[in-house]
Amino acid sequence: MKTKKFIFSLIIFFCFFLVSVYCVNSAEMSENIKKGLMKMSMDRLDEAQSYFEREQQSNPKNGLAYYYTGEIYYRKTDFSKALELYQKAIEIEPANSAYHLGAGMAYLSLGQNDKAIEEFQVVISSSPGTYQAKQAELQLNMLKNTNKNTDVVKKWQSAEKAAQAGTITKKEETIQTPTLVQQAVPIETVVKDLRFGTLTKRKEASRLLYSFSSTQLESFLQQFISCMNKEKDDEIKKNVLLVIGKVQTKEASEYLFGVLDSADYLFDTKMVALQALSESLNPDVAEKLKDILDNMVTRKLKMREEAKAKIESIENKIDDLDVQRITLESDRAKLQARIQEINGKLMMQSFETPGFGPGIAPPGAAGLPGLPGLPPAPEAPAEALSPEQVKQLRAEGKKIEADIKAKEKQLDKIKNQIAKLQEEKAKNEALLAKKYSTGVVKVIGTVGTQPSQQPIANAPTPGMPGMPGMPGVPGMPGMPGMPETFPGMPGMPSQPTFTAGPEEEQEQALALSIVKILGKFGKPDHISIIEKAWEEYKADSFELEYGLVRAQLGFYEYMDSLVERLREDYPFSADPNEIAFRADIVKVLGNYLSQHENQDYVELLGYLAESDTNEAIKTAAYQALSKVKTQQGKPSEKT
Repeated sequence: MKTKKFIFSLIIFFCFFLVSVYCVNSAEMSENIKKGLMKMSMDRLDEAQSYFEREQQSNPKNGLAYYYTGEIYYRKTDFSKALELYQKAIEIEPANSAYHLGAGMAYLSLGQNDKAIEEFQVVISSSPGTYQAKQAELQLNMLKNTNKNTDVVKKWQSAEKAAQAGTITKKEETIQTPTLVQQAVPIETVVKDLRFGTLTKRKEASRLLYSFSSTQLESFLQQFISCMNKEKDDEIKKNVLLVIGKVQTKEASEYLFGVLDSADYLFDTKMVALQALSESLNPDVAEKLKDILDNMVTRKLKMREEAKAKIESIENKIDDLDVQRITLESDRAKLQARIQEINGKLMMQSFETPGFGPGIAPPGAAGLPGLPGLPPAPEAPAEALSPEQVKQLRAEGKKIEADIKAKEKQLDKIKNQIAKLQEEKAKNEALLAKKYSTGVVKVIGTVGTQPSQQPIANAPTPGMPGMPGMPGVPGMPGMPGMPETFPGMPGMPSQPTFTAGPEEEQEQALALSIVKILGKFGKPDHISIIEKAWEEYKADSFELEYGLVRAQLGFYEYMDSLVERLREDYPFSADPNEIAFRADIVKVLGNYLSQHENQDYVELLGYLAESDTNEAIKTAAYQALSKVKTQQGKPSEKT
């Protein structure tokens, strides 16, 4: 547990540090760099990259352009390309310690520890006492601790032998992990910087605080809450929320729940509060989260019932308006026919055909080739209109034209009313259709088919050293609608389509995050509300994690799929979320094997314990094996 928290702090330091004010003031940055950083903070990495590459073309001597492009590739886990760009930035500005730190982290992620150490030493010697130097020192200390811990496997082999002999002790059930590096700065100093420092000082302090123990942080809880109430910077607020979550007292939990309930905080801030709550081991937190999820589902079901009633009411209104529309269109057609008749009479009055009186005679039949055609059939002479009659017809025509305009105005009004009602109907139909994202949903610590990026800005996650988290994003994107509207009937407005907006996606992300957290507590009685929530908010990208949640509660329908995940490739420097996900699968596998017999799964655990490249997964495998060994001899159920 201490190892994870240590790694958490390192990740957070590096993550925040990379996207902050390393060495330049924002006023010194070009417009392309500023725009790129803005897109980067919104997790729109491709757009950010395009701005940085534009700057490379327009100003090839700007080291920041290459450095931040390297940052993009680092976040995409293309560490080789990231290193290439960091080195290009170093060629331009050899003295910039931020560039050397980036290169060191890239080397570390590529497993080239010797070269990483060289870069970290450059940072320390060139800029002693700076924030960059502190980060380099932390990475070096971590590498030293990792090297000291090479006997982990041997310790677990001893624990396994003890388990087989039936002599395993409670102390032997957990691996000894490296302790936290001694803090270079007293916590009192960091708290003062947080309360009274400049913006840069406050940001740095908010990042450093998470590395302190919960015991150290607890006595400063009120100062952290005061900071949250006064602070305007979102990054600092999110960092402090995570610190409050680490305290894990009743008061801290109540404050975090207050943030979730408050309308004063943005969605991504609330997600950070939820992540902070997820670190708590207090069962009261689980019950409150269950109640929140239950209320969300209940409210959604109520909205769905209301939507059904609204749709029925809207359809009745549309039917009534349609009757009015058809009547108006019929009346307009009659008026248009009458005005054509009047215009015809007036035109006939204006022309005379000799021998036939006023009007125009119809043409005769066409002649055969070489022969003249027949003359036109004579028309009965039309009665000439008197001037008074002409005057009356013209007056009637003007009145009819005015009536037509009035009816067209009424028709436009009715069509607009129908269009609005159809739009409202579409929204309610979307509610009934559970219109959420079925793709990648940004849930706290979620994983997809491929290792996913961290969705919450600056949130610490378990995993490999040096892997930065991702900046938060303001809300989850809506589902795309149809590319075009459906054509309507003649005279009718087209049927609108409705695209689910960010509110629906945010609610989905919040609900699935709570589902994930509840799985951690492993209480089988939570399964009912979890199943209801899944039925309401399910997403394709989350299905395997839902399977993990069910397994954590003792329901193993997804066990084969979860095991298959362990057999998929992943890089040594994989996303911390992916590492944590795999480690959780291994733990669940141990629980499963304590109740069921499956020799293949047992051998899989042994293989992971011996051969996996990640220490967290390897340790989890040893723990699972030990648990299985202690259950031998008890009644079991064959699979």
